[in-house]
Amino acid sequence: PPPPPPPEPFPGEQPHQHHRVDFQVGGSMTSARRQSGLTLVEMAITMLIFAILVAAAAPSFTGFLANTQIRSASDSLRNGLRVAQMEAIKRNRPVELVLTDSAPTSSTVTALATGRNWVIRTARIGGGFDLLQGFVGASQVPRVTLSADRSIFAFDAFGRLTADSAGNAAPAADLAVAITDSDSKGRPLRVVVRTGGSSISCDPNATAGTPFACS
Repeated sequence: PPPPPPPEPFPGEQPHQHHRVDFQVGGSMTSARRQSGLTLVEMAITMLIFAILVAAAAPSFTGFLANTQIRSASDSLRNGLRVAQMEAIKRNRPVELVLTDSAPTSSTVTALATGRNWVIRTARIGGGFDLLQGFVGASQVPRVTLSADRSIFAFDAFGRLTADSAGNAAPAADLAVAITDSDSKGRPLRVVVRTGGSSISCDPNATAGTPFACS
């Protein structure tokens, strides 16, 4: 016998419309799966590009960090020297800034020309020292290395460099402290302490006569 006729469509419905709907739904699912795959590839490419940019920027950041710590060490040392000089003038007696690697909590620290910490102390009339101020530089500028002409900078009542408690005579020339990065990444600086007591921060590699030169 002949097959039964197809069911009559509802009013307004096109024949076989349900077939097109099934196809469209299936096509949308396929497209979604393709779109999801492309998103994962794009994400992987983005992460790769980001990793390359981070690796390229790492040396610049290291140099920036080194320069920041060198500058901070220079500024802190000059501030300490200024405080010691002013205390000597105010107290009308010798005051010393002592470089050390010891904890700066006592006036009897071990003086060290490469020390990143320092203490400011004044001599007692009856002997010994009174601690006026201490500074911890080793933890604040861990990348920095110091190398000074002397481990003790002593100032007299006029604010000038004078003989220190370690037996060194008053300097006849300026004293210098070289400040560098332990990995040689940053620009080195030098703190120069004049015999008159003032100090400057300069670039030892700068050409003589330029604003940042040491001479």
